[in-house]
Amino acid sequence: MQQYDLVALRSFISVVDAGSFNQAAQLLNTSTAAVSRRVSGLESALDVRLLNRTTRRVELTQAGQQFYQDVVNIFQSLDEAQERIQTGSQHLKGSLRISAPLSFGITSLTPILTGFMKLHPELNVHLQLEDHRTNFVADGIDVGIRIGRLEDSTLVALPITKVSAIFCAAPSYLVQHGEPKSPEELINHNCLRYSLVSPKYVWQSPHDDVQHSIDIDGTLTCNNGNALKDAAIEGLGVLQSPMFIVNDAIEKGQLVEILTDYKPEPFGLYAVKLSRKFTSAKVNAFIAYLKAYYGDN
Repeated sequence: MQQYDLVALRSFISVVDAGSFNQAAQLLNTSTAAVSRRVSGLESALDVRLLNRTTRRVELTQAGQQFYQDVVNIFQSLDEAQERIQTGSQHLKGSLRISAPLSFGITSLTPILTGFMKLHPELNVHLQLEDHRTNFVADGIDVGIRIGRLEDSTLVALPITKVSAIFCAAPSYLVQHGEPKSPEELINHNCLRYSLVSPKYVWQSPHDDVQHSIDIDGTLTCNNGNALKDAAIEGLGVLQSPMFIVNDAIEKGQLVEILTDYKPEPFGLYAVKLSRKFTSAKVNAFIAYLKAYYGDN
């Protein structure tokens, strides 16, 4: 039987994980033609079709599905073997790809990330800031930062800390529309909504330990917290926001905290990774750094 190498095998796994030859090529830092050639060579060596290719998608054949399940953990085993060999070294090397929401990345992650990099000067960090659901496989992400609930079952969430939140609005909005006295009154207000979480405002009443929520409505929905803050400052509506986004506007008097007796449910801050991916020393070190920092702050 014709032999095939690990490069061809990694190309096949990458195509399946990424969902296309183009994304797999970007992940492997090579050309689409090279990836296609390697997978074709693998199919020839096995004398079986692994993938059905169309202009829009790539699908596993029945044989391809079985082969993928049998070989997908090979590179995890290789990573684990390399990790065990290198455990004697205290120096983290290679690349670490991190994904985080834009607002949090700018205001809270970048300032402390430099400290982590100074501890590990031989580590190359790629920070990807974006306000949408990142495709961890296609983008080659090692670890991500998420705020709020985790809905993707292919990811494992490791809790880091809780992020406090408040209800707030601009003084001009409150003069024009009045200040709500209870969260239930928000149904009559223009509420600014963050599109990547449930369209509800959530809070805890001072009279009980029960979590309450209300479906809110408004004229602006956005996937970026800073954009929502700017809209609130201009008097567009009421905002429930993590404190790290609006703290500066509160201090300047551009926004005013309202409903102070009703504390919004804190947002969970999580480090997330692929559920089946081997956790390397560099990922473990970064997560430990985050936990240590936020544990002290």
